[in-house]
Amino acid sequence: MATTPTHDPRFMLRTALKGFDSARQRFISAAVPGAAPEDVFIPLSEALWWAVTTDDGFEDLARTGAGYRPNLGDYRTARTKDPHGQVLNGLRYARDRCGHQRALVAMEQDLSLPFTLPVVLGKFFRWRRSDQLPPADPRVRSKELQPEYDRLLAGQLASKPLESAAKWFAQEHASAGL
Repeated sequence: MATTPTHDPRFMLRTALKGFDSARQRFISAAVPGAAPEDVFIPLSEALWWAVTTDDGFEDLARTGAGYRPNLGDYRTARTKDPHGQVLNGLRYARDRCGHQRALVAMEQDLSLPFTLPVVLGKFFRWRRSDQLPPADPRVRSKELQPEYDRLLAGQLASKPLESAAKWFAQEHASAGL
């Protein structure tokens, strides 16, 4: 019988990647026009939780310099420069708002002006602006990430930043040799 490597950071990071992908797919399947908000909120919250813990796992791996990136600063710099990695701070803000306040960060919305082409007509789940959320709980530690949430997520299709995070994680997965 094989032993489960419970203290292996690479194993746990692979597990987090699998959790993120699974929750992201459940969210995409649930976020259909007319879906009950709670049916969308649950897998979205799970995807946000897994996204943050996966990002933390890559940071931990970089912190050790275990043949992946020389140090934590290099990981954070690369994430900040990459268009797919940039969304992670906004997703962290969304996760904290969901987790601490059960705030519905994405809601079904009709297409409205202004819009960018090409246009797909219908109702879609989009990230709400931070001023549409309940007042921030003082326990939310990621308040400084609100501008990134508003700049990179607010108004976007809810699936778009999750897809960007998935692309960032795939790049990092390959770089880390997981």
